[in-house]
Amino acid sequence: MLSIAKLSIGQGYRYLMDSIAVGDGGCEPGSALTRYYAESGTPPGRWKGAGLADLGDGVGIELGSEVSESQLWNLLGLIADPITGESVGQAIARPRSVVGEGVSSAGSGAKPVAGFDLTFSPPKSVSTLWALADEATKARIYGCHQRAIDLALAYAEGQVIHSRSGKNGVVQEDVRGVSAASFTHYDSRAGDPQLHDHVIVWNRVKSVSDGKWRTIDGAGLYSSVVALGVLHEGILADLLTEALGVAWEERVTPGGMRKSEIKGVPDSLMDCFSQRVQAIRTRRAELIGAFRESHGREATGIEILRLSQRANLETREEKVHRSLLEMSELWRERACDHLGFEPGELVLHVCDSNDLPVLCADDFGDEMLAESAGVILRCVGENHATFTRANVLAEVHRYLQGMRFVDPAERIDVGERLVVLTLERAVELSPPELHHTPAVLRRADGASRLRSLDRRRYTTRELLGAEARIFAAGDDLGGPFIAQGVIGLAEGGGLESGVSSVRLSSEQRRVIELIVSSGRAVDLLVGPAGTGKSTTMAGLRSLWERVYGPGSVLGIAPSATAAEVLGAELAIGAENSAKWLHELRQREAREQEVERLSALLPHLSLGSRERHGVERQVDVLRSELNRWQFRQGQLIILDEASLVGTLELDELITMVRDAGAKIVLVGDPAQLGSVGAGGMFGALVREREGDVPRLGEVRRFCENWEREASVKLRVGDASALDV
Repeated sequence: MLSIAKLSIGQGYRYLMDSIAVGDGGCEPGSALTRYYAESGTPPGRWKGAGLADLGDGVGIELGSEVSESQLWNLLGLIADPITGESVGQAIARPRSVVGEGVSSAGSGAKPVAGFDLTFSPPKSVSTLWALADEATKARIYGCHQRAIDLALAYAEGQVIHSRSGKNGVVQEDVRGVSAASFTHYDSRAGDPQLHDHVIVWNRVKSVSDGKWRTIDGAGLYSSVVALGVLHEGILADLLTEALGVAWEERVTPGGMRKSEIKGVPDSLMDCFSQRVQAIRTRRAELIGAFRESHGREATGIEILRLSQRANLETREEKVHRSLLEMSELWRERACDHLGFEPGELVLHVCDSNDLPVLCADDFGDEMLAESAGVILRCVGENHATFTRANVLAEVHRYLQGMRFVDPAERIDVGERLVVLTLERAVELSPPELHHTPAVLRRADGASRLRSLDRRRYTTRELLGAEARIFAAGDDLGGPFIAQGVIGLAEGGGLESGVSSVRLSSEQRRVIELIVSSGRAVDLLVGPAGTGKSTTMAGLRSLWERVYGPGSVLGIAPSATAAEVLGAELAIGAENSAKWLHELRQREAREQEVERLSALLPHLSLGSRERHGVERQVDVLRSELNRWQFRQGQLIILDEASLVGTLELDELITMVRDAGAKIVLVGDPAQLGSVGAGGMFGALVREREGDVPRLGEVRRFCENWEREASVKLRVGDASALDV
């Protein structure tokens, strides 16, 4: 895993000294770092990166040499050359402090970015195996860990890290390399084994084109962090398999994430060595439960994220500093108690267990790569309506994760070929070059530096086709409807919803009339929070059933919880969209099975046990076919429609129209969007602007100022925060 954090001038140095260079405290700024290293056993920081040769007016810093405290101060405290202390690049306001006197920044406003903290963390099984191994094996694992970081960083220097020049930064600049100080940590705050490195990348790089010092294009770096993290894990897996012969397998975390771990390292042992994670999970569950109790509802995704961050802070412990020898002895004792045998036996069992072939780039033929590129493109398209090269790169290395390569260079080679093939199959959305780009603004491969690779956007033909079908369906006026003369919603009147009498406002009546009489196969209902969408849907359901009969309205929502709420509020059958699509996709296979079994019946004796079993199977299949189908004249209410992905929505709409039914998409395009490739609800609303049934009266609050503030908040008016 790879994470990133910005380090500002001055404060970045304090953070480095307090949390990284000296391991979460224990060494006052101004004292020798070597004392901390000696006391805790943590190795000294080491210099990495191809940009080191450009420091000190070309004198340079030796790769792998020890980082001194004065160099750190120059790097992050002053954004100056680590050797000379001279300003590099654009002049900046210097902090009014010296080492050991605290750090404060001159002036006000945003502080310049001094560097980026790239934290490389191997999978938990690697840290576990490293913690329990003998000294020789431990050293080999650590060596692989460092080499994997070096190779991932070298790839980033060549393909990911750029600078920008020209007015508004329109020219992308390739760089010679980065200057980075790397600090290894062995454990977590809870004292568990957690091998990881903080690689502090200085925010100054030299451009290849003119040799000038410039800042790193942070947006491009951030957008590629996921891809670099997946690449790093693949490289590390190759190196460890080569060094120790370990095998790998995919596992699913409690949160549903898929991770590659060393085969043979038990989940229970990794859990035993994850006290920090367990503490956060426990506190997070407590906070979510307390939220549910106090608010009377489930927390939203954003609220859960905030509660998770709070749980992280509330469970932070002061770090206890021990030598690696002390920690290793404690870890072996804990593992022995958990396993019931010596940890060394586990290490022996895990090593030399790989039985997968070790591949070279030449093992991948053109046909195999073309087929793989198609799979990768489908995966990217399912998760992103539009995407960049970085998104494709991440998916490529996820795809290659389960394969072992003879050398990391072979993995990178195959990965680059797959990226090219995948992008060739995608549809580029970026505008073409409108003029001739002079040679000085072209890369060595002829590509224009005015069109940076990491900012080009793509989509898939499948997504474009789905969007076109959804737009076409939005114009279909051949759906079921209720004639205006039959509606009969009296002023101030109500409807029986099946749960209770629904009292409707004039706005809600108008919206219901628009929807039921439109004849549209795909209709919309837009309503911000608190405008009475649930009441309106209940009235819609009651009126539709009055004409088309009981059971003619179905509910669908993106999640099981939302479907349960929708069904309870409207007193209708409701299920989540994934379940509906899964069942609808089984229809053809079920019909074929019914046909096959029915053909068997004439050949089976009446009253026989075998015939009875076949008849029962046919009845079950027909019952499922009857249950999971849309019918002519039905009204399908899709709640929280903005959360439904484009491909999923296309499939649902197609099946609804084929059945002669009508679907109403309910939601608010200003709220959360789909986790996968989405955005079609908002696109349909914009397409039909001025002709969309809308609820605008906020009814949830008693006070006018609350109503007005909620409307302002929805559209991003910051004055609502003061109110």
